[in-house]
Formats: sequence, C-alpha cells, structure tokens
Amino acid sequence: MTLRTRMSTFVSTRRSDDRGFVAGSDFLIFGVLAFVLGSMLIMNVWAVIDASLAVSAAAREGARTYVESDPATAWPDAQARMNDVMASYGRDDRAITTSAPSIGTYERCAVVTITAEYELALIDLPIFGDFGSLTTIDASHSERIDAYRSGEFEGSC
Repeated sequence: MTLRTRMSTFVSTRRSDDRGFVAGSDFLIFGVLAFVLGSMLIMNVWAVIDASLAVSAAAREGARTYVESDPATAWPDAQARMNDVMASYGRDDRAITTSAPSIGTYERCAVVTITAEYELALIDLPIFGDFGSLTTIDASHSERIDAYRSGEFEGSC
C-alpha cells in the first residue's frame, strides 16, 4: 500500500463520534471566562482613573471658584461648581463629599485648600449596578486669594 492510498483512505474515513470535542470545549469555556474577567478588570481600572480625574478637576474648580467669589457666598458657589464639574464627567450619581476650607478669614494672599471625596464601587456593571465595597477617591487643591483683588479685604502679602 502506497502513501497515496493510505492518505486517501484516511481522508475518506469519516469520524462520527465526538472524540476531541470535550477537551476543546473546556478550553473554549475558560478562554471566554478569562476574556470576560480581563475586560471587567480593565473597565474597573479605567473607572478608577476616570473618577480620579473627575475628583481632582472638581477640587481644582472648587478652589478657583472659592477664591474668585464674593466672601459671603464663596463656599456655596464652590460647592455648586464642584457638583457641576462632577455632573459634566457623568459622575453625579453620588454626591461629592467636601470639607469646608480651613481658612480663618477671607483676606488677600490667604491660601485656601479644598478637598473633595467621591465613593466608587468595586465593580460597576452597566445593567446590574454596583457590586462590592465602596472605595473613596479624594483630591485636594490649594489656591491663593489674589493679592491685587479689588474690594475691601483685610490683610496684605
């Protein structure tokens, strides 16, 4: 029997059983599972980075608004601006937690530091919602009240 006849009989013989499928299906299932879990991990890492960028932008804009506003309405204006920034990032589902700036009096050259905090879920699935414990992401920003600002303010640089 020549090689050609052996190959033709091997090719023409058809297997009708499922041998080999069981071993292949296991790897397909675990491959899809690894792909899904890897995708969820990448989405979670990006959610943390995006929330960190949003919170730092909110703290920065809150500090800028605080130092540029009227002293009587500086803190409510800063809080409203920080909530607007978080809404523009699409993160208005939870309120941003802020602490009032530690400044004695509103005077020229005073340094104002505003800290913003946001709680992020461990896993956030689009349809199913949040799972896991909440992680707090915080950022702070400092601004100095303008030394040449017009108006009647105390202090000097």
